Amino acid sequence: MSGPVRVRLLSGPPFGAELLSKVATRLEERLGVSVCTEDVLDSAGGGGWREAGDALARALDDDTVLVAHGLAVPAAVHAALQVTPRVLVLTNGPTTRLHPVVRTVAEGARGGGVAFAETALRPAPWLGWLASSGALRRAVVNPYVMDRDTVAALCGPQVATSAGRRALAAYIGSVAGGLPDSRRLRLPLVLVWGDDDRLHPAAEATALEATVPGARHVAIPGGRWGHPEERPWALADAIAAYLAGV
Repeated sequence: MSGPVRVRLLSGPPFGAELLSKVATRLEERLGVSVCTEDVLDSAGGGGWREAGDALARALDDDTVLVAHGLAVPAAVHAALQVTPRVLVLTNGPTTRLHPVVRTVAEGARGGGVAFAETALRPAPWLGWLASSGALRRAVVNPYVMDRDTVAALCGPQVATSAGRRALAAYIGSVAGGLPDSRRLRLPLVLVWGDDDRLHPAAEATALEATVPGARHVAIPGGRWGHPEERPWALADAIAAYLAGV
């Protein structure tokens, strides 16, 4: 790819920006440019994916490579429908539907508001559940990758304060109200997808690739939702390879 490029890596709940730190390090080595990692909640300003997407759109330009993981995907799509970045990379997030577990949590957050934020999202219950065998340990191939210390590092900053918990509840709740229409995207789109993800199956990436002209689907064999932590090189190398070829 000719010309200057800026790379922004955007994480979504329950993960903070730390999820993408290893991806950023690998990309900086591969591309020789500075890479920024961000938590989508910082752009949302206490709102949902629409507010986050609007804020992102105001900061985007045609030199930006925008990469979004998980629940940051709706905000990134909303931004890219307004202002076209150089490349949009989506990885294992909701494009047209929500998994029943995600929908249940989102509807609880949407209906519960402050009460949900100050009960379910307090550090002890929230991080305890995320670190359990019923949550993030299913998001990786090796469950020991998501031990309690790792979960606390990746997810703890979002719920460390009352304001953070309320912002998290507002954002999660917003996805229960619907998603942006990813099928309307008309830009260089790369779908880097862990193909063993139960929350966001690879079929979603395949369907979007068939709908958006010029979209490219790159599979991470055996990758699950937490692949940026477990296999950060896979996402980084896929992005670098794509940029080298265009």
